[in-house]
Amino acid sequence: MHVKELADLAETTVRTVRYYHHVGLLPAPPARVGVREYDLYHLARLLRIRWLAESGLPLAAIGEVLSEPGTPAPDNAAEELRQALLSMDARIAQLRGQRQELVGLLESAEMGRRLTPLSARVAGLYDRVAALVSSDAARRAVEAERSMMVFLAVHGVLPPTLDDLVADLDAEDDADTVDLFNGFAALADASGPEADDILQRLLATSQLLIDRHADAIARLAVDLPRGLAGVALWATVRRLARVGFPVAAQQRFLDLVIDSLLADPRIAGVGEATRR
Repeated sequence: MHVKELADLAETTVRTVRYYHHVGLLPAPPARVGVREYDLYHLARLLRIRWLAESGLPLAAIGEVLSEPGTPAPDNAAEELRQALLSMDARIAQLRGQRQELVGLLESAEMGRRLTPLSARVAGLYDRVAALVSSDAARRAVEAERSMMVFLAVHGVLPPTLDDLVADLDAEDDADTVDLFNGFAALADASGPEADDILQRLLATSQLLIDRHADAIARLAVDLPRGLAGVALWATVRRLARVGFPVAAQQRFLDLVIDSLLADPRIAGVGEATRR
């Protein structure tokens, strides 16, 4: 029979048959007058390949476990199948996690919520602050920071304790946060003594917020990555900050705030997270 008939009988495609030839799973019969003639051996082997593939066995493993008719299975067949099963279990676990994520996204969509990897509390904080700041520049700063948080959330480095910190914030904290973003935006256009004055006011407001919520920040810091992962996290935070806030005066403020957090003995976890 010709390759098309072989493929039809195996309920596959000519392209698949030729691919199996290419990877060495299915021997190709010699061509006679330019045409290959397949027999029942080729059909049976092709069906066995398809059967193993549909069972979830990777093609590379099929080549290791598939034996000729009348011969025992290769010595490593059981181990190949065991590894394939472990790989499938891992994929099933991943799919379960993805399904749970989809359930949460569906619930959010049905409630009319915006789809975001940020928690409802964190997203709500940025929504409140963006609505209260006094300029477009300040709103852009809010959205730039929100985008940084989305990056960290997608990469799985925003601990659940961030929600606890946000839950601790009250109206006074919101007002101070709004002042921070307003001043931060103004810092981009300031220079000389005016810039120094704005910077000092921003640092003072930041310190008030840190002092007010040192315990919650410390609990969050405990959940941050340690060692090399911690070093990489803070390097990424600084890099994102430079992308989102390219003005030197704004970068200086952010560096000073981060340095203050790293040096604060009440929030030792932040400093430990950056040590190798």
